[in-house]
Amino acid sequence: MGNVIQSKTGLVLLLLVFSLSGMRLSQAQQPSSCLAVITEINGEALLKKVNRSEFSKASWGTQLFQGDEIKTSDKSEVKLLFSNSSLITLGPNSMIKISGKESPATEKTGNIRNISSASMVNLSDLIPKREDKNDAGALAGLRSVTTDQAIELTAPNNTWIKTDRPSFSWVTKKSFDNYVVNLYNSKGLVWSKKVSENIIKYPENEKGLEFGESYFWNVEGEYLIDTDKSANHKFSVLSLEKFREVEENENTIRNTFKNDPESSSLHSVLGAYYINKGLLQDAIIEFQVIAKLNIDAAMPHELLGSLYSEVGDKDKAIDELQKALILAKNKDK
Repeated sequence: MGNVIQSKTGLVLLLLVFSLSGMRLSQAQQPSSCLAVITEINGEALLKKVNRSEFSKASWGTQLFQGDEIKTSDKSEVKLLFSNSSLITLGPNSMIKISGKESPATEKTGNIRNISSASMVNLSDLIPKREDKNDAGALAGLRSVTTDQAIELTAPNNTWIKTDRPSFSWVTKKSFDNYVVNLYNSKGLVWSKKVSENIIKYPENEKGLEFGESYFWNVEGEYLIDTDKSANHKFSVLSLEKFREVEENENTIRNTFKNDPESSSLHSVLGAYYINKGLLQDAIIEFQVIAKLNIDAAMPHELLGSLYSEVGDKDKAIDELQKALILAKNKDK
């Protein structure tokens, strides 16, 4: 349905989350391709899967397939993002049966908005199909690769960025007197600065980064007569052409939700778009908001876990996946 940009980056990111989710659904268990994803719930919404006889509580990120049914109570509202770039709002005391065909039922249940396909990403590509919500395989995998480095860089790392003057941050497992931040490009050292805290804004007296270029950076911690050094981390600055494209599509997406700027659906679309463009730390910000807006949903924390893992922040990845496991267990009670 529709002309939707596929998120290859998102699929790679969620290999980790598939471990948490257990084995993927077999073709026999999966009724068809995903047609829609729940991107917002106000109040309570109930879901009946096509192969189930009873309704159960729905949550953010739930994938919807042919024949699935969603219903709302008298004070509820649900928004469904379809793979044809349509966002359907299901009002109070309404029900919809998911279909790959255009249905008159949608006109009776709520309003429909179309999101520009140029700025859309198939959000369902980012959501794992889940069977065993209690599998801690991903946590075990993360712990097995956790290092004991005294200095771990947090941002920017393994991501594209939109600014030529980023801030740099890191976490430490020791107390240091000072830190030396070193930034490199393909030609060598760009600049080196000494600071006393574990964050530095881009130096005002230094030239901004080159658009379209990649950089490496590290941090040296100084204490007594010795030093510790972090690993090198890479990041890249969008080209001016890509920057303008992203800016234009951001404006298009935000304009679509101009009457509801705090919408969970807005952050869902933006988050998926950022992942598609490799702007992982921008995506993290969006899914953090989604997690706060959907406090009972495990899926935002699963996505955050995979994103933090991708950018090298293992501690936060473990924390988010632990939250996802707790929420998933609570939902099953």
